[in-house]
Amino acid sequence: MKQIFSFLFLICCATTLTAQENESLVESNGKVFLDLKNISFIKNNEYFNPIVEGYTLIGSFLRPVITYAPSEKFEISAGMHQQIYSGEPFSIKPQLLLSTRWKVTRNSTLTLGAFDGGNKHRMFDPHFDSERIYTSYTENGASFVTETGKLFSDLWLNWENFIFRGDTVREVFTAGESFSYKCDFIDGFISLNIPVQLKFKHFGGQISNYNGHVLTFLNIAGGARLNFNIGAKAGVPGVEYLHFVYRELTGKGDMGITEGNASWLRLHYSYRSLYIGSYFWFSHNFYAPDGNQIYGSVSDYQPGYIISRRKIWTGAVYLNLFPHELFEFMLGFEGYYDFNLKRMDTAIALHINFDRRITLFNIKE
Repeated sequence: MKQIFSFLFLICCATTLTAQENESLVESNGKVFLDLKNISFIKNNEYFNPIVEGYTLIGSFLRPVITYAPSEKFEISAGMHQQIYSGEPFSIKPQLLLSTRWKVTRNSTLTLGAFDGGNKHRMFDPHFDSERIYTSYTENGASFVTETGKLFSDLWLNWENFIFRGDTVREVFTAGESFSYKCDFIDGFISLNIPVQLKFKHFGGQISNYNGHVLTFLNIAGGARLNFNIGAKAGVPGVEYLHFVYRELTGKGDMGITEGNASWLRLHYSYRSLYIGSYFWFSHNFYAPDGNQIYGSVSDYQPGYIISRRKIWTGAVYLNLFPHELFEFMLGFEGYYDFNLKRMDTAIALHINFDRRITLFNIKE
């Protein structure tokens, strides 16, 4: 585990040094903002396979946050996150949000406390289920994000379960690094994107009286993507190859498998607001605790049930609209054909995403 933390620290230092080239000092502004985030969603998973059960998510969350920025380099925020599922509007208690953010350089921001998770990490679906944008958007711990025109790096620690001495439950946290670098060739006709992702999830805690052992799940992915910018009227086709590695570092084997791998070949096509994808997934004993379980080898509802080798074709169609630039409307469909099980499962998603920063007043003297 020490080696993993060292690797993440080196990436953090490297991305900070890269971003420092464009740093400039900005005077304090003393503004107070209302950051308002809301996603209302419907996600229907028509799954009838032995790996994952079908289910439907219908609901929304509201996330109002008051932010005070004594300068454009520093912010402190307080707010709440209220998750609601239709039919059970008061089943989930509101979550208190507290955070501080420091703009270390023009392109790098350090956040301690609550921060945006879900799709903000830009993780691949088998590693980090895209559905988490609806169910687990807010994370807590630490986040260090660097973004330029070519480089993206998100190094984060999400502390999911804190324990005190003598507790009978386990400490749980997730740490990860999502990195990608983009470069263009032939006057921008070809774009090459190189992603590297690392994530591990830990269940343990030395001071807990939990009757069990420590578990640490490691997931790594890397590959390359080529996009061909053939013209605004023709859209952007692309091809991508990714390789995934799974390890359970303690070797305890609670999931029935301790190591595995996968390959993912993806064909992309984007035209204005439309995205079409065709993906081919080949895996052997693959598992990711927070990933889309339909790609995994371990059943999420039948204890001990494992399909070691998976061959899945995924067809995806997404429509993203931004009416008057006020909000995002998304309608998506994914179909999963399992060659071994000889069956097709489908998922449909629909959401309206509102995310706006509103200036309330300026208290600068």
